[in-house]
Amino acid sequence: MAHLSNTSWAERAGDLGGFILAPLTATISRIRHARMFHPDGRTYRAKVTLCTSRPELKPIAERLRGPALVRLSSAWWRGEKPWRDALGMAVRFVRGGRITAEPANDDQDLLLATIRFPWTLPFAPLATNVTSFLWNHFHAVSPFEIETVGRVKVRARSPRLTNEGGMSREEHLAWAVSTHRAVYAIEVRKLDRPVWRRRWEPIAELHLEEPIDVDQSALRFSPFRAGRGLEPKGFVHHLRIASYAASQRARRPRADGQ
Repeated sequence: MAHLSNTSWAERAGDLGGFILAPLTATISRIRHARMFHPDGRTYRAKVTLCTSRPELKPIAERLRGPALVRLSSAWWRGEKPWRDALGMAVRFVRGGRITAEPANDDQDLLLATIRFPWTLPFAPLATNVTSFLWNHFHAVSPFEIETVGRVKVRARSPRLTNEGGMSREEHLAWAVSTHRAVYAIEVRKLDRPVWRRRWEPIAELHLEEPIDVDQSALRFSPFRAGRGLEPKGFVHHLRIASYAASQRARRPRADGQ
């Protein structure tokens, strides 16, 4: 709780909400032997390339450039059947060729979902095309602070590929990766201007390259892993602190291996 003196009232409310939710997330995670949300996922090795020449945006794009680990998942349901749901994307920007479940100090995690605003959460399953990971745009529901840029919203804009061939969602994703079509644009939207002047600006492209086998029970994402300069702000990010920690502790293997 030492960080509370530097947080807003909304962030403090998120901290409190996270503590209230923690017993629930821990209980469900223990029962499922997996995350409460996004229990099953597909992991891919990816490459991030720069795609902006804007002087104020180029530094953050440069810091994100390089290899990445991407996990795509359904928000609630397990298995491959595309039940009505929201979809999630978790990205870890890493250094060199090292991609493992264990993060390094300068890694950056980015958690995204097919949910644009917190108040749209109940409607997200209705607005999400659950048959394709490549049709929906993925949003970070809460903003980030970037040095020299200010406060921004972040999203991964999809290539808008529909799944019309009778493939499963996972088969469609694998096909798109194998044909080099699984490319998302990482975009930011500055919040320091009137709403009518805000627009999405691309800073980098995320290219999914190949499936990668990662120990998903040991893979733990956090928006507060901010080694590349995307500093999380807002209610939703802070809601995750205690609730995520409780979920991770609940699914941690015991000393006897159970």
